[in-house]
Amino acid sequence: MGRRIAAGGAIVLVILGLAGWYAYERYEVGALMGVFAGGTAKLMCSGVFVAGGSPEHVWAEEFDRKTSPGKYLALATTEVNAADKSVKSTLFGLVSRTAIFREGIGCTTAEGKTVEELRAQGAGVPSALPEPDPAVQWPEGDATLADQPPEDIDAKALDAAVDAAFAEPDPKEPRRTRGVVVVHRGRIVAERYAPGFDKSTAHLSNSMAKSFTNAFIGVLVGQGKLKLDEPAPIAEWQGRGDPRGKITLDNLMRMSSGLEFEENYSKVKSDVTFQYVGGNLAGYCAAKPLVEPPGTKWRYSTGTSNILGRIVRQAAGKTLAEAFAFPRRELFDPLGMRHTVMEVDAAGNFIGGSFVFASVRDYARLGLLYLRDGVAEGRRILPEGWVAYTVTPTAGSDGRYGAQFWLEINPKLPAGTFAMGGHQGQSVVIVPARDAVVVRVGLSEFDNWDIDVFVEQVLAALPKPQAAGQN
Repeated sequence: MGRRIAAGGAIVLVILGLAGWYAYERYEVGALMGVFAGGTAKLMCSGVFVAGGSPEHVWAEEFDRKTSPGKYLALATTEVNAADKSVKSTLFGLVSRTAIFREGIGCTTAEGKTVEELRAQGAGVPSALPEPDPAVQWPEGDATLADQPPEDIDAKALDAAVDAAFAEPDPKEPRRTRGVVVVHRGRIVAERYAPGFDKSTAHLSNSMAKSFTNAFIGVLVGQGKLKLDEPAPIAEWQGRGDPRGKITLDNLMRMSSGLEFEENYSKVKSDVTFQYVGGNLAGYCAAKPLVEPPGTKWRYSTGTSNILGRIVRQAAGKTLAEAFAFPRRELFDPLGMRHTVMEVDAAGNFIGGSFVFASVRDYARLGLLYLRDGVAEGRRILPEGWVAYTVTPTAGSDGRYGAQFWLEINPKLPAGTFAMGGHQGQSVVIVPARDAVVVRVGLSEFDNWDIDVFVEQVLAALPKPQAAGQN
């Protein structure tokens, strides 16, 4: 009897083992666990070594999520090594990944590359500019008008709008605003931060990174290194008869490439998750098949922005060192962006869809560049006509999307308003009609933050534009 029970138990264990193996292979559980472990290592790495937070602060702010899939971040165990600026993340003691920090290009998970290979990639990346003059007004310097806004601004109404941005009407569903900057007539007129954050803290962009990618492409187009109407320079698409060879750079910029890509954040196994497998995001996305003719349908796709990130890297320099120096030399330094990093994947490609870290003031600097038609302090950074191209609506987007920027269709906001937008309420809203840029960063997991309402409140506090012919 005992032997039969033991034998039966062994058979059950074998069946369970086979079932587990099947699930592991069929649903790529191992790959998912690797993505999860790598993601938590990178999140902690960037939070500590890019944003400058303590491990405890990063854990409390980034890992204490309320909704799926973020609430499962705390299942991982992270070990921070301050000496070599690395983070190891382990999931259930079964899968571990290591992320390392490299000056100027942030944190990267060692996926498909060794730690030693990644460290070698980061050699020679230029450092940021020294801090600006505290006596000179932003953006040239560090001073602001936030404490004493101009007289034609309703200071009480502006304060009330900022107060509302940081309010928590429902503690069970926190909005978690972390920083706000309001720019009017080129100067900061309002600025506030949540405890634990300040003007130098770098915040994750999420999809606002796509608008940085727009700027990089614009610079390269202005330099004659890329052309919008030509086929995108993707080696995988150049085979004879490959229909993807007809995808233009403009198609990618407007997310009308026709490439398959599942942008589903509620589904564990989707392209937006699996692009991280192997450490080559652009390679994963470029391998996707064509599902519509290029230019015929708008489909929001982080994958296309990551392909653009590789195009930027390849056009920016013949070596990784040259390419990694490009963002700072051509954009960040001319704009005075001292607390901004464009992160790269293990293959060395800029992660064009989601991984910029920047201070709130630096996000405002990029917004101001677009408000000023691509010119900063008298220097043209983006080619003439680039901003007009950027805000031209993409066919099929119902007027909502341009080229890696969102277009505002809310009738309560002035016509011509456009924005950088990212998951969790990251926003840079550019309002040409009111000469204003409104920036808000945070970690809003619930559908309880409305950037349009905030911008309406801010604009109500700013002076009304004079009608034509008035003095």
